[in-house]
This record gives sequence, C-alpha cells and structure tokens, in this order.
Amino acid sequence: MQFENNFKPSYKILVVTLLSIIMFCFLGFVAAPKNIVIMADGVTTKLKVRALTVEGALSDAGVVLSEADGYTITNSKKFEDGATVEVIRAMPIKVWKSGKTTEYSIGRGTVKEVLDAVGVNYKNCKVYPALDTKPKPEMTINVIAAGAKMTTEIKTLPYEVKLQNSDNLPRGRREVISPGKNGEKKVTVGLEKVGQREIAREVSEEIITPAEQEVVAVGTGVNMLETSRGYVRYSQVRQMEATAYTVAEGNGDGVTSIGIVPHKGIIAVDPTEIPYGTRVYIPGYGFAMAGDTGGDIQGNRIDLYMERYPDAIEWGRRTVSMYILE
Repeated sequence: MQFENNFKPSYKILVVTLLSIIMFCFLGFVAAPKNIVIMADGVTTKLKVRALTVEGALSDAGVVLSEADGYTITNSKKFEDGATVEVIRAMPIKVWKSGKTTEYSIGRGTVKEVLDAVGVNYKNCKVYPALDTKPKPEMTINVIAAGAKMTTEIKTLPYEVKLQNSDNLPRGRREVISPGKNGEKKVTVGLEKVGQREIAREVSEEIITPAEQEVVAVGTGVNMLETSRGYVRYSQVRQMEATAYTVAEGNGDGVTSIGIVPHKGIIAVDPTEIPYGTRVYIPGYGFAMAGDTGGDIQGNRIDLYMERYPDAIEWGRRTVSMYILE
C-alpha cells in the first residue's frame, strides 16, 4: 500500500526552515550567558553561567543546597543577566501559633517564605514580625488569630553592664566609669483565646528610649594601695618601728642630713636600708620621702617629722606598714 505524499517539495523546505529557526532560537536562548553574582557562606562570587535556573547556576558554581536551605534574588525581578543570588542557609526559627511553639531549621528570604516552606497556615491571621521581614537566627514568628485583642504597654528596658579590665585599680576592685540608665520600650501584646484559655502573647516591641550601657572598671593591678590621693602602686611593703620628731630634735641647724629644710612628709631612715629620696606611704601619716637620718635610726626604724611637738608625743612609738612606692 502506498501513501500519497501531500507535501510538495517547496512546503517541505518551508517547514524545515521554520523548525530550524525555532530550534536555533531556543538553543541560542539556552546558550546565552548571564553575568550573575552569587553570595554564599560569606563569599561573593561573580561568574558567567548559561543555566536557565538558579539551582543550575548554583550547581555550576559548586554551591550545594540542602533541602532546608533557600535563596533570594536581588537587583532583579527574576533570574536574568545582572541578578544577584543570595544563599540563605538553614537557621533555627520558632513559630508560635495557637499556644504552641514549634522549632524549625529553615532558610528563606522572608517570613512569608518561611511559613510557606514549613506549611503553617497564616491566612486571615496577624503575623509578627511582618510577612516581608527578613528572618534571623533564633527568631520567633508569631501567628495570631484574627480575632485576638491587641494591646500595647510601656515597659522598662534594662541597661547592660560592660566590664573592662584596669591595671590602675587593685585586683578585684570595681569602679563605675559611666553609670547605666534604663530605657523604655513599647510592647504589643495579643490576647488570644485557645480552647478554654486566654493567652497573652508578646508579639513585638519598639524601642522608645534606648538604654545606656554602664561601664565598670575591674581592677587587675597588683601591689596597689588606696590613698587619699587615689590608688598608688608599690613595689614592696615593710613592717617598721616608727617614732616621731620635730625640728627641735634635729641636728640644730634647721636642715636634714641631706641639707633640706624638714617639713611634714620627711622621714628619717637608715640609708643602708632605705636609700635617700625613696618615696613611701605610711597609713596614718601619709606620703613621705626618705630625707633624713639619726643616730638611733638603724635597720627597721624610722622617724617621722612632725610640725608640732604635741603631734609627735601623740604619735609615740608604733609599728607601721611602710609601702615603698614605684
């Protein structure tokens, strides 16, 4: 049996030509390269791809997506030349709905995409944060029934305390450098009826007045002493037997053994033990300098100069801690 060929040679040529043009255009479209940018895992890569889909382009770039990962396209409405593809890795996100919190590991570009991906119905519901919000790790998405009563209240925003080490304070001592101050925030609360219970749920907050951080210095300094002039550093502390003297008990010419006029803060020492010019601090007497000596001042004996004789008598003889200052 023979079939009649209904196509004349001219029509055959036309059909083949049209099919060739269509195929050429299709292959040309597939082959047309795109200049795109891929942002994934902290790395930004510019490349030229021929893929028709984002998944294909990511595969060409060696970027592997897990089922929970997602991506978003920026700088363009669709996957085309000049588009930027940002890979969003799965992150911990919680969804609260009808009194129940469910935890997910999901990566998507918006709250809406997260809810769609995990299959949470939000139709006719109030969603906090808004559907177009970009998700963050540990975010809680609140899906509130449309009939829930929404109220706002002002709450205190506690300040944070920042500790910083200071070698200018004795070890363990704390000192406030700048005091903290509480702020205020406006909290939105949804009152939703779940079964027989009414549940109050905080769904959003807005900072009215930011809290001011408190900065506290924590002492890390060693060999430090608190005095009336603040904290001073010392190299060593020695136990000394201390007496007191006045100008009348000096050498008679009104100057010390090193030739200076005595005054409060000059002490007599054994220069073989405490060199002249050594700066010291003595509790109950104050800051002093080794600037005199005497016949009885030997070893761990010191004599403290007093302006008034009654003060010297009142001092008497006592054992003191003498801090040799750096």
